[in-house]
Amino acid sequence: MGQDATDKGADRSRAGSGAKTNVIEAATAPEWDVRESANESQSDTDFFAVDVSNAVDTSECDDFGVQDGPVVAGYDTAAVCRNALVWARERDYAGYDPYDGLNSPILSALSRHWLLRLLSIHGVQKFPLNLRPYLGIPERRNPKGIGLFASAYLNEYERTDDVAALTEAERLLDWLSDNRSPAFGRSSWGYNFDWQNSTKFFLPATHPCGVVTVFCARPFLRHHELTGFEPSLEVAHDAVTFLLEDIGTESVNGHEVLTYTPYDSYVAINANALAADLIWRVGRRLGDEKLLDRAQELFAFVIDAQTDVGGWNYSVPASDSHLGYDNFHTGFILESLSRYAHGRDDGDPVRKAYEKGMQFHRQNHFEADGAPKFEDDQSRPYDVHAAAQALVTFTSRDNPKDAVLARNVLEWTLNRLYDSEGYFYRRVGRFVTDKTPYIRWNQAWMCLALSAFLTHKCGDNLNQQ
Repeated sequence: MGQDATDKGADRSRAGSGAKTNVIEAATAPEWDVRESANESQSDTDFFAVDVSNAVDTSECDDFGVQDGPVVAGYDTAAVCRNALVWARERDYAGYDPYDGLNSPILSALSRHWLLRLLSIHGVQKFPLNLRPYLGIPERRNPKGIGLFASAYLNEYERTDDVAALTEAERLLDWLSDNRSPAFGRSSWGYNFDWQNSTKFFLPATHPCGVVTVFCARPFLRHHELTGFEPSLEVAHDAVTFLLEDIGTESVNGHEVLTYTPYDSYVAINANALAADLIWRVGRRLGDEKLLDRAQELFAFVIDAQTDVGGWNYSVPASDSHLGYDNFHTGFILESLSRYAHGRDDGDPVRKAYEKGMQFHRQNHFEADGAPKFEDDQSRPYDVHAAAQALVTFTSRDNPKDAVLARNVLEWTLNRLYDSEGYFYRRVGRFVTDKTPYIRWNQAWMCLALSAFLTHKCGDNLNQQ
């Protein structure tokens, strides 16, 4: 599952149950504010004036050029993307999350032990009906979800040059800037709910972890790349500093690697890949050799952790997690490696690891019809998060095989998980399809995925097949 990490090291200097550290006095996050320059009136332009009929059946149209985006499963994909963004915007980007069970005042009051917290979280998320309205769980913004939505709008701005998309992205970046974790002085973010990770650790709401921080920092870096706005780069750099100075470290096979949060000793491979990617990109942007060296060290760990079959276990040691070669965490690693491997020769160890991983992922994590398997040896549940990450992973380079797989995954997703009202379902299980429209897990991820599919012109590759 998306929140899967661990709890040793309760006696570490920065460990504990989530208590604030003294870092907050030692650092101050940079200012970020474009509200004076952002044209709020742009938010009512045609970008948000979506006619739902444009997002549905266009199957009789043979010419891709007539549509704003390529037609997949009878849908104009650009219209679906805009429709999904509008659906989220109309709800102020707030909603439920699969793991928000402890936001219930009832369950939170009763869950004072790690086992009770686990039962509350997973009992709510696995129950066949949505219990949240009855348990008093509010619909809220999730910082990671806001980061994903902001990234989707920036992709749409790059693709369409529509200022309204940029303005909406900046509005969300404003919110992220104002809602950084209060536990640290540097730019970092956590979930909007208390989270118990197995027996490993308890992370209170708003307390930061590396993965959420990466997905919230990415749109700041992308905003700088598209606009040159220096405060955005400062926030991304500050987030990198948080990863390097406030997240814990462990020695694994000669590598100094990052733990999942500042409070534990758990080592997740995909979390290190995501951190390495952000550090590498910011280091290149700043020409900072120290950042580049640290990113290379983390990437070396990720490459060393690749198994003989080409995949990656979730954690080191692998026994620390019930997940094996799961789908979307593999996608996280490969997306991160894709930028690091770009431009390298075929014989380069980084390139070889990336290509071997892509081959394993393509051959083992998807059904013939594009359905995203949960793990290499377990098909169901077919989860929207895996489908979304696959679209991001397989549109990151100009490769015909990747384009075909991306199209198959998108076709399956639109046929099985898309509601024409504008939202996405969570998953297809063995017996039940979970249609709860989770704002982060479903909607934010699919908005990002569709925008990536469109931005990287995957449809153009398909049209050439």
